[in-house]
Amino acid sequence: MDRRTFLKLAGSAALAGTCLPLAGALETAWALGASSCQVHALDHGVKDALVGAGESTRAPNHLKILFFNRDFKDDVLLPENEMPLLLSSLMRFKRIQKQIGYGNFSLAGFDDALTCARTYGGIGEFSRRELDFLEKLFHRAAADYGFMGKKTIPRMTWQVPSGKTVKIQGSGNYLYKGRSQALYQDIRKKIGTEAVLTSGIRGVSKQFLLFLNKAVQSRGNLSMASRSLAPPGYSFHATGDFDMGEKGFGLDNFTEKFTRTRVYSRLSSLGYIRFRYGPENHLGVRYEPWHVEVGG
Repeated sequence: MDRRTFLKLAGSAALAGTCLPLAGALETAWALGASSCQVHALDHGVKDALVGAGESTRAPNHLKILFFNRDFKDDVLLPENEMPLLLSSLMRFKRIQKQIGYGNFSLAGFDDALTCARTYGGIGEFSRRELDFLEKLFHRAAADYGFMGKKTIPRMTWQVPSGKTVKIQGSGNYLYKGRSQALYQDIRKKIGTEAVLTSGIRGVSKQFLLFLNKAVQSRGNLSMASRSLAPPGYSFHATGDFDMGEKGFGLDNFTEKFTRTRVYSRLSSLGYIRFRYGPENHLGVRYEPWHVEVGG
């Protein structure tokens, strides 16, 4: 199956990303909040690094972070024969989430997903090829894609610890009792109800769904997907981190537009934002000003 056919099939699952004109690279850098020194650094290398231009074999890491939604020559692409497995696995996880509910799915382990798929005929069991595909994806070193973060979940069968979570009213998300819950409550106390929890604990199944969805959006480019989202097994959302946003700001809470909100300003001035993925991080991940680090 070629990538054009795959995109047609994937149309109902996700919107394919589009490439920005090369001529607008410097303007784009400013739009993304790049500093003057970052833009200056782009002057000499951008044509060699972006969208396959030139003969460079490896683009600078900071450039990939800045242009996280661009294709680079050394990106790792999913083999074409595995693209149908990517899409079918994603759609199966989506059916499971719909069946058990958004909140419950956030805590679901992989074994929970398998049980649910076997139980409900409308979901259907994972095929042997899908399971092999998912196991390979989980166990492959994320550094192969350019994601340099550490693995937070050692086993694909890992479960969110029972009895150690609390559902945050009105958010549909869960946090761990203890440090995560206390930090969130402190934020709400000092900033107010306009500060909302946008993403809390993510079990193995949830991270699979999110990463597979991002890989579909990236047209099978696993490196591009990992610049925006931790691969399964590598998310700090499994160990306590969470995302904050401003009430009513919608999906813009997951863009740099969030840095222009009152909630972000207050989070920053009160010292709550300790960047797990800062503007020039070494982990190969785009800037995430909404991500609250809870140690670890």
